[in-house]
Amino acid sequence: MDESQFDIEGLKQAFEAGDVDEVLKFYAQDLEHIEVDEGAPPRSPRRTGADHVRSAIAGAAQAGIKFRLENPVVGADRAACTITCEFPDGRRLLSNTIYDLRDGKIVRQLDVQVMDPEA
Repeated sequence: MDESQFDIEGLKQAFEAGDVDEVLKFYAQDLEHIEVDEGAPPRSPRRTGADHVRSAIAGAAQAGIKFRLENPVVGADRAACTITCEFPDGRRLLSNTIYDLRDGKIVRQLDVQVMDPEA
């Protein structure tokens, strides 16, 4: 792999293993994390940072939620993938995610996501 290319395979492995500390190595401290979904429409998206990513991954691991990172695409300053979260009750959350990159780190993450309704 080209040293200047973002290591999305490394991110995938850490993410799917639920390894919070390893996942956070891929993120800049000043991360801008944006989520668009039913509760946070494009006009008023949910905006968080690296602390939210940390607590979301740790909480998901404790709750038995499994992650899959698929369809990765990597460019010079941007990467993208599909993230699927599988909940113990069978519901799934699907997120199409775009990462903006700087110096090999994720500086902005945009998630457009939808979740199965509760039974």
